[in-house]
Amino acid sequence: MSYEGVLDSFGAIIESDLRDIFSISEKLGNDYHPHIGQIIESIEEFVLRGGRRLAACSTLIAYRGYRGKIDDRIARVCSGIELYRHAILIHDDIADKDMLRRGGETLQKALGKQDEHLGLGSALFAGNIVYSMSLQAVLDSGYDHQKTRQVAKLLAAEYMNVNESQILDLFFEYREPGVAEWEVMVSKRAASLFRAAMLAGAILASASDREITLLGDAAKHIGFAFDIQDDIIDTFATREQYGRDPCGDISKGKKPLHIAIALQRDKRLASFMQKKRDFSVKEIGDIQDLIRDCGALETAKVLSRSHAREAERLISETLMNEEDKAFFISFIKYIDESLEWYK
Repeated sequence: MSYEGVLDSFGAIIESDLRDIFSISEKLGNDYHPHIGQIIESIEEFVLRGGRRLAACSTLIAYRGYRGKIDDRIARVCSGIELYRHAILIHDDIADKDMLRRGGETLQKALGKQDEHLGLGSALFAGNIVYSMSLQAVLDSGYDHQKTRQVAKLLAAEYMNVNESQILDLFFEYREPGVAEWEVMVSKRAASLFRAAMLAGAILASASDREITLLGDAAKHIGFAFDIQDDIIDTFATREQYGRDPCGDISKGKKPLHIAIALQRDKRLASFMQKKRDFSVKEIGDIQDLIRDCGALETAKVLSRSHAREAERLISETLMNEEDKAFFISFIKYIDESLEWYK
């Protein structure tokens, strides 16, 4: 089965469990106050709107890779990972002032129909609620207490890491980071999410310390490759391909790797980024040409592929079963191959 087929199959299992969690949470919310029940309903719509559940499926696949099977307990932990990811997304949307996510409204937009301040504040607190729900799902999954405690500690540590990364990402909107500084920031971004997701599965499957180290290193490199690819998509994918206009992150002053490189090589790019605003069609084309012509796009691709190759090597060295190794390697190859879509 292709990695897309695996994601669809396992994603359906996780979504079913998430609905069970939200059914209980909505009842408790309504018992406290009807408005809180409505907030939980809005969170449920946001979480279940779509997506491939890649992080949560990575937990399930790492678990099966060492354990050889799946059960209801790991499905509940995967729900916790999916909630963990969405807690990050909710706060990320607030920081970036985004109004759309997966073709629908971001949570602060959905909760701000009456007043923008109400929407922003409610979404901020809702993100905290979702993080609490993620930990509760792990702790109530039915695994040995020592293992669930270890996973909860992992999530707490990586949640701190990803928030530190988000602060740097925001800080870099106001300055020009070099490549080395960008690498410091991104070491705790997608890399942190993949570490949390994959190691949670390995820990609960009783993988050895050696395997935890190998898988954690592989997750780090997957995160680096994924971040570089995702940022290239944001700059070069068309609205038809991506559902939104290209250069969206750059228009906000963000500095992905290819922009950090381009700013060092061609100072003309800085003039486009001095004032945060939406770009015209001509400006988008000019920015894309500049990034290509100075070699920043190709350099970023080379670095992404370097991380992808190292991730593939490390996954191959693990003791996971061959079927589940193949899933991660297929995903890594997809990241690598998709870079060729953007020239």
